[in-house]
Amino acid sequence: MRLQKIGFIALPAVLLSLSSCLGNDDISKNDYAEWRQSNLDYIEKAEAATINGQKQYEKVIPDWDKSIFTLIQWHNDRSLTAKNLSPLSNSTCNVKYTLTNIEGDTLDTSSTQTEHGDSIFQCRPNNMITGFSVALTSMHIGDSVTAVIPYNAGYGTSGYNSILPYSTLIFSIKLVDIPAFESSSPRQ
Repeated sequence: MRLQKIGFIALPAVLLSLSSCLGNDDISKNDYAEWRQSNLDYIEKAEAATINGQKQYEKVIPDWDKSIFTLIQWHNDRSLTAKNLSPLSNSTCNVKYTLTNIEGDTLDTSSTQTEHGDSIFQCRPNNMITGFSVALTSMHIGDSVTAVIPYNAGYGTSGYNSILPYSTLIFSIKLVDIPAFESSSPRQ
């Protein structure tokens, strides 16, 4: 009997708290409706952009999730790097990058001057946002790209620090090295 009274009292409180959470999601979505649309328009324009009749960006869809993609523009002659190593999802990679939003604001960069030159950002693709991982595992050592990442392959509907929800991310990435290349096959 006592448990029924507690349940009777607790149930309305739980429902009230859930409804307030649902309301916040609607407010958040409405707050960013214009920003979301601007970011979707940017992706659409980038995907359609051509230079001398050639698509400016390659649409890369990973085999492991056909619902996402990253647009990649190559800044080097890929025939010169084609025989270089390409990272696996668990490879440790040395990269240089700059992240901007669709308005051109720099949100993050690996470039800081040290006494030994530019700094290097070390990461593993499987520890990064999905779109960055897709771009990085499509590259070979020495490749430089611009990767345009839709929000669903970036920080999604939540955002992160100064990155707003629904943000298209524009990364300039250079794959410098894969210092300890990990093989996916068992060692002999």
